Amino acid sequence: MGTLVQSLFKNKRLLKDFVKRDLRARYVGSSMGFFWSVVYPILNLFVYMFVFSLVLGVRFGDKVPPSQVALWMLAGITVWAAYAETISRTTNSLVENGNLIQKVVFPSEVLPAYLTISSLINMCIGLPIVIGGVAWFAYLSPDEAQAAAQAAARAGGDAGEPLALGLSLVCLPLLFLAQAVFTVGLGYVLATLNLFVRDIYHLIGVFITVWMFSTPIFYPPQMVIDKGYGWILQLNPMYWLIDSYRDVLLFGQWPDWALLARFAVLGLAVFALGSTFFMRQRGRFPDLL
Repeated sequence: MGTLVQSLFKNKRLLKDFVKRDLRARYVGSSMGFFWSVVYPILNLFVYMFVFSLVLGVRFGDKVPPSQVALWMLAGITVWAAYAETISRTTNSLVENGNLIQKVVFPSEVLPAYLTISSLINMCIGLPIVIGGVAWFAYLSPDEAQAAAQAAARAGGDAGEPLALGLSLVCLPLLFLAQAVFTVGLGYVLATLNLFVRDIYHLIGVFITVWMFSTPIFYPPQMVIDKGYGWILQLNPMYWLIDSYRDVLLFGQWPDWALLARFAVLGLAVFALGSTFFMRQRGRFPDLL
């Protein structure tokens, strides 16, 4: 692991150039440019709100206002989209850049790392929309939330946690770092395995879809617990991460430190495993491509 980290630091200029190139190439020729990073999760939000709330009738509680449900979903979609994109792209990154690995002395460990950083930067463009939505409904237009809370009080119910922004936003860099370590570590494993078994790239698409619907992004986690499947959440690291993001972004709360520590330890373990596996097999990459 130490050798890989040293190599990334040594090639930090190349890493930076690759990130810049990728960010420019995402929307080259597009009139809206980086604004698509905002539009895309919002479009997904409308689709999933329609499917899960209107068609399937998934309920977040009788007194939870639609604005809170929308922002709750949007926060999850934004984080998940960055993770899913990174895993999908890093899995095939060595194959797609085989010409670089075969013809020159190229630090291949840069490839999964720059894709992870690029996706995180792209995610950061969309997060202000979530924060702006919380600020609007919590402070600038709080009538809906207040009405829901009053109705819940009269009915003896619960309107859920109120939307709020707080000092806990300073935890965002910590969440970014934890997400990056876990994602790039998993990317090293999958990118290496994909050279041995090319079917990995195709299987990962199915795996990501199953994982997404196993994570409470479009439905409340209490539904899973009530059905007796709470153990799935206890084994799902992306639930730990997304739940931490929601505490910070939506409710002005500090993340569950035990949950975040569990994710951080797992991320370090995955990174150590992935980097070791990647570096040990790196000499075989030209022959496998």
